[in-house]
Amino acid sequence: MRSGSHVSKRRWAGVALVVVVTLLGTAASWGAARSARASEQRYAAQLMDRYTSDLSRAITTEVQRYADTLTDVAIALGSQTDLTADDFAWITAKVSNRRLPGAASLAFVVSTPDAGVTALEDYWRGKGATGLRLQPVGNGQEHAFMVFTRSFDGTAIEAGEDMSASPEAEETLADARLTGGLAVSRAYVLPADRALPVAQQQLAFTFAVPVSFLGGAFRGWLTMGVHGGDLLNETLRTQSHGAVTAELDDPLDGSGRTVARAAGGDARPSATLDRVSFMAAGLRTWKLDVHPTKRLLDETDRGIVTSTFTVAMTITLLLAALVGLLAGARNRAMSKVDAATAALRLDIQRRQEVETRLRQRENELQLMALHDPLTGLANRTGLDARLAATVGHRLDVALLLIDLDDFKLVNDAYGHAAGDTMLTRFADVLRGCVRSEDVAARIGGDEFVVLLTDVIDAESALSAAHRVLAAAADTPVVLGEDTLPVRASIGVATSRAGDTPKDLLRRADVAMYQAKNLGTHGVQLHDPSMSDRRAADAQLGEDLSGALDRGELTVLYQPLVDLADSRPIGVEALVRWQHPTLGVVSPGRFIPIAERSGLINALGMYVLEQACRQVTSWPGDMYVSVNLSPRQLQVPTLVQDVLSVLARTGLDPARLVLEITESALVDDAASISMLAAFRSHGIRVAIDDFGTGYSSLHYLTRLPVDILKIDRSFVAELNGTPEGAGITEAILRLSHALHLTTVAEGIETTEQAAELQLLGCGVGQGYLFAAPLPATDLVSLLRASPRPSSPS
Repeated sequence: MRSGSHVSKRRWAGVALVVVVTLLGTAASWGAARSARASEQRYAAQLMDRYTSDLSRAITTEVQRYADTLTDVAIALGSQTDLTADDFAWITAKVSNRRLPGAASLAFVVSTPDAGVTALEDYWRGKGATGLRLQPVGNGQEHAFMVFTRSFDGTAIEAGEDMSASPEAEETLADARLTGGLAVSRAYVLPADRALPVAQQQLAFTFAVPVSFLGGAFRGWLTMGVHGGDLLNETLRTQSHGAVTAELDDPLDGSGRTVARAAGGDARPSATLDRVSFMAAGLRTWKLDVHPTKRLLDETDRGIVTSTFTVAMTITLLLAALVGLLAGARNRAMSKVDAATAALRLDIQRRQEVETRLRQRENELQLMALHDPLTGLANRTGLDARLAATVGHRLDVALLLIDLDDFKLVNDAYGHAAGDTMLTRFADVLRGCVRSEDVAARIGGDEFVVLLTDVIDAESALSAAHRVLAAAADTPVVLGEDTLPVRASIGVATSRAGDTPKDLLRRADVAMYQAKNLGTHGVQLHDPSMSDRRAADAQLGEDLSGALDRGELTVLYQPLVDLADSRPIGVEALVRWQHPTLGVVSPGRFIPIAERSGLINALGMYVLEQACRQVTSWPGDMYVSVNLSPRQLQVPTLVQDVLSVLARTGLDPARLVLEITESALVDDAASISMLAAFRSHGIRVAIDDFGTGYSSLHYLTRLPVDILKIDRSFVAELNGTPEGAGITEAILRLSHALHLTTVAEGIETTEQAAELQLLGCGVGQGYLFAAPLPATDLVSLLRASPRPSSPS
């Protein structure tokens, strides 16, 4: 059968060549026509992109205008200590639907439970809402009544209506109160419009903002009903010039309804020209579908140049005849070969199939006995077998003991399936980093081992470990919308004479624990001076858990000075631990322990609250800079926790700077989003020890930061020469280009301060100005210094 198939294929080879030549000629004939048509399509697409962009921008601008108007009115209402109907009428007198297309009504809404309906009705009647009759819907729930109303389109709006009766309105009021800003409802027919004929009814939105007293206490809501069709038609009239039609949808509504349609002409939907745009409206996202009209298509249709076709059929036929002759001769020769080898092929194929099945079964049995079922790497049994055959018999052996950092957080936050994904991805990294004669194994949980042979010296083993870390960093794990970096700590041990596998593993384990303590996601080579500090660290972690309650932790403050005149303009808060028996414990010792144990969250919030409370008691408007641990950025409520501290202490958000190391931000979308949220509340963000991490300059342009802190190692190199100032000058130029403030750390000499000032650095800190001081000593320093200016 295979021989006959080959003969058939060879027979049709000449025919196929003729077909190919014909197709090529046809393709060339249509080339010019497609090129002209493509040009027209590009021009039409450009027009559609421009109209879509204009419409989206116009609608977004209108929504923002609604938000600004409602916010201004809400502030004015909240400033009234005794709000009356006359106040409401006077404040809203200039609000109209001439500047707010689609606006139908405006209302002041207050809430009360069932028990407070009568009292609330009496209260607002006394404030000018004569004839007010509250109409609660349902029992056992919180009601939201319109007490003051105003109509823009002539439709009567009855005060006393319970807005909680409408799920769309109730949801919007809850969102506005939760966010403290504008909230937009799902599309629905306003109660006031339901009495109109169905043909005159249109889907609308409720816009709501909270109304608060000047002190911040919640007072009620200001709501506005907006007709979606009027909004879209007015915007389309001013932007499209009859070239497009548009449909406005709320994709998250779930009803599948089109909120509004606006026709600018005879619509001509097109799969290639239709456009979709998404716009934010409060917490919701609107979808805008834009279609071309006949007018736009007529403007872009400039005709298609007729292409002519010329096909050299004679050449094609001659070439086909030649191919047929050659193919016939080849077919006759190859038929003899096919017949002679057919039986041999069949026999070989059968033998190969049997051998393949045997090998597969053998491999399956070996994998089950010696390999980890999840990752496919060697298991503990397989590793022990190789260790027994290698360690003690040769001295060119090294062992890498690898522990994934923060793996437990991945399991807790994303589930065990996500953890398995990270383990298998890291196993793939190990396979790509080791040679075929080396062994990569998973020995349990998130611990891996690499057994290296033919290791010349310890440096070769360290190089292999660094290659593993670099490959892991270049292979982040994507979990849903999050991209998680893969980081690890590696302990390295080389073989010695008389070693047993247990000895080599123990030394690698001690080195790995040392790497974990440093908290740098790095590599440590075992050294005889290393001791197994796990028991000591466990005791220190237990002591640290009660240090806050015992008052052993204190906050010191190091001034941040204006290098032009050495005036303090801010302080950095630094925590210190006075252990009852060990004395002063270095932050470099207890901070990593706090991060691993989870105590860093409580410790960080303690330092933040102490620093904010202290700064508010000092004269002037100095700001305070507080360090955030990478572990704290993994707490979902961190933003709200920080804002709560500012509310309790009364510190202006503009006087708070949060510091984070750049390595904590790279490839961590969640951390970047959190820092952006801080900035949206007026809190500034600084990158500490800049230049020592591994972020790229392109990545830095997308980070939500305000301040770069130049690491002390670069400041120490300043010696008055271009070489010594090279890195510092480059960082300063970068910060100026990105409009960032720079702070130089570790300034210890007047020469360093003077050179930094000449290079363009405005702010610095270091022992030249002051060591970290208790609050009382810093107050004395502030009183002896000129009054600082406000930070820029």
